[in-house]
Amino acid sequence: MKKRLVALFMTVLMALAVIGCGKKEDKTEEAKSGASSQEEIVKLVNEDLPGIAAERDKAVEIYNGFFADGADIDSETWKGQLENDALTAYDAYLEKLAALTYTNADVQNLKDLFEKSAKYQRDAIQYVVDSINAVDSSKLADAQQAIEDSRTYLGMYQDELKRLCDSYGIKINGEFQNTTMTDASATDASPTDGE
Repeated sequence: MKKRLVALFMTVLMALAVIGCGKKEDKTEEAKSGASSQEEIVKLVNEDLPGIAAERDKAVEIYNGFFADGADIDSETWKGQLENDALTAYDAYLEKLAALTYTNADVQNLKDLFEKSAKYQRDAIQYVVDSINAVDSSKLADAQQAIEDSRTYLGMYQDELKRLCDSYGIKINGEFQNTTMTDASATDASPTDGE
């Protein structure tokens, strides 16, 4: 009887030791990363992306300004704004976006999807500038394709964010807000002086 009690006691102790080690390893892994997956997702969505968005928003505003109701801007002036202001702002934004890194592979992948969407938006602006420079409206198809690719990656980002939030028990508050660009094929690349 004594041997059975000692054996039972040892079994219970070993079970508790295994459980304790498992928790300790989890905490050690979290300590190595510096933040839990939940914290990294929330930081990406609530702090990091909004914290660098001003330059992207400026670039998109310049791009969309040409299409605004009542806008009175010729394509050469718009091209200058795109080259000098929008592309410069977008490049600064992409640099900050690329610098964001996360220890959790899922969160890093989420950020990478968002970054791909942003790169295609930047490409769309460049294609419009190229079209105006070449006075070739057929190049606007490249800009339109870049806008569509940007939307595709943004949709993938949103789907992955929803999946991760469900997986990690995070609630998404509010609606997705997108900074989107207008269809570039609505423009032309004709010179304003009739040449």
